[in-house]
Amino acid sequence: MAVREFLDEKFPGQWIGRRGPIEWPARSPDLTPLDFFLWGHLKSVVYKTEPASINDLRYRIVRECRSLSREVFKNVRNEFENRLWYCLEQNGEHFEHFIK
Repeated sequence: MAVREFLDEKFPGQWIGRRGPIEWPARSPDLTPLDFFLWGHLKSVVYKTEPASINDLRYRIVRECRSLSREVFKNVRNEFENRLWYCLEQNGEHFEHFIK
């Protein structure tokens, strides 16, 4: 018995998943600005030199977050919109190969 058939039998109209009765949204780090931008950016800036301590690491993270300009947020928002369009065009399937 296929998994979907099993779920339909045991949980009719209640399970969440692709092509199921309750459609599950695309989940991808490529759709999350924290994943596709912020963590990589912070890592590249914060670890240019090794932090001397945990407090130094925290200080660097906070300093860099505070220094992000409106222009950076505008660019991230635009990139997020592009990624949403790629996701929609691919019906929620893989779209990473379209990203520059």
